[in-house]
Amino acid sequence: MVNWIEHLVEPRKLFLAWQAPDHFGDRFRWAVGILEPLGESGSHEFRYFRAGPEFDRFNGGRRFEELERLGYSGYPAFSLKRERHVADVLTTLMRRLPSRNRPDFHEYQRQFRLRPERQLSDFALLGQTEAKLPSDGFSVVDPLNPEAEWCDLVLEVAGYRHYVKQHSLNIAVDYPVVLEPELSNPKDVNAVKISVGSVLIGYINRLQSPAFLKWLQIRHMTATIERLNGRPEHPRAYIFVQVRPQEHRAAA
Repeated sequence: MVNWIEHLVEPRKLFLAWQAPDHFGDRFRWAVGILEPLGESGSHEFRYFRAGPEFDRFNGGRRFEELERLGYSGYPAFSLKRERHVADVLTTLMRRLPSRNRPDFHEYQRQFRLRPERQLSDFALLGQTEAKLPSDGFSVVDPLNPEAEWCDLVLEVAGYRHYVKQHSLNIAVDYPVVLEPELSNPKDVNAVKISVGSVLIGYINRLQSPAFLKWLQIRHMTATIERLNGRPEHPRAYIFVQVRPQEHRAAA
């Protein structure tokens, strides 16, 4: 049975994230800017994070100077010399996705468990797909709405390729997974770990883990393995998550 995203929450904001090339040996996902709607105008603003408390807060206390040492020079279409950009922001980022006019666009939607007939905004589509390209380290991340009562998500398991090499795991699509806070994590106080049985297989993206922490407290969540793919040297896993009101816990 195919899992479909039936409950989709329109993002309130999106982070632009960046990861350094593999040869740096640093796979930290940096939050480098934020994309937000401009009122009811239908336009959007992109704003870079500068060195300072805001940057430190969204990047676990790591400093902007560390980011620069990894070769970061801003998103090519948005000059780093300007903090704010408002011209063609959404159009520019949508170029990272296949055109909606392509005859096979519905197949692209299916990858993210979006029904072909599902109509959603460009802003939501960026958040659902993360707009990743193999040619650079940029992606778009929806930090999620921790107050949402109903929400379906497909998420990549962060760090999966490292943890799967430590265990002889025999997992498959539809296997249930456990989501739990990892309060003892020395690198991220908001860490949410993903396990199959008692075996750790990775984490929730740290830019989304604060919402998951809240949901674990006030909502009922279930999650299963949605997809296993990638290359032998870089295996990838995705989970399908359902967030429901607390009363669904008793019903389950």
